[in-house]
Amino acid sequence: MLRRTWLQGWLIGTARTVTGLAWARGMVMEVAALQTGPGALYLSLASFPALQSVGGSVQVNLSAVDTALIVTRASVSSFHALDSVCTHAGCTVGTFVQQQGYMQCPCHGSRYDIQGQVVRGPAEENLASFGIEFDGADELKITLPNLPLDVKPIQLYRRAGNRLRLKLTFEGKSGRRYQLRFKADVVSAFSTVPFAVTPNGLAVSSEISVTSDGPRHLYVDSDNQRGFYIVDEVE
Repeated sequence: MLRRTWLQGWLIGTARTVTGLAWARGMVMEVAALQTGPGALYLSLASFPALQSVGGSVQVNLSAVDTALIVTRASVSSFHALDSVCTHAGCTVGTFVQQQGYMQCPCHGSRYDIQGQVVRGPAEENLASFGIEFDGADELKITLPNLPLDVKPIQLYRRAGNRLRLKLTFEGKSGRRYQLRFKADVVSAFSTVPFAVTPNGLAVSSEISVTSDGPRHLYVDSDNQRGFYIVDEVE
């Protein structure tokens, strides 16, 4: 039997530039559940080359967020975070292109400025925007009203081609057993996934029994571009 609340969670996703110099990277984010929203997505500028320059723009795609976000650097100290869904027909708008001064929908050609305001139809409404704060050094905090989670980046363990080996750390309690579960998006059901208990071990374990309190590491192989992992206690 599984407890209804999960102990620790992680999101995997992607960030990429849609136009201009091609760039993409996998993301692993540690998740903390909130009793009430809004939640926040934290990004490190060091992980996003495009955002280190004014006019740089990336698309961030996470399983807990229904649609991709467009994050753009407007100046040395200011950024914009926008919903990528075109308000005309629901297609995904491209990232901002500084040389052109707009972002464009690939379906019907609607254009939006760096703040998400319509500059050419057929769209008539602006892109939805989200509050974004910059700490002046490296961290962005994007406030998402419908996300009951705080989401912070952690380091990838290892990459082999399109496949990732993730190192997932949680606090174990003596005498308890745990399992790892995964779902690809917000509407899918969780399923149990195998894992390894050593960095280079085979991912064949379905449970881990803890004999003393303290951090435990699970290593899981993933070729999913986005999804949500959780650790559950088994009773």
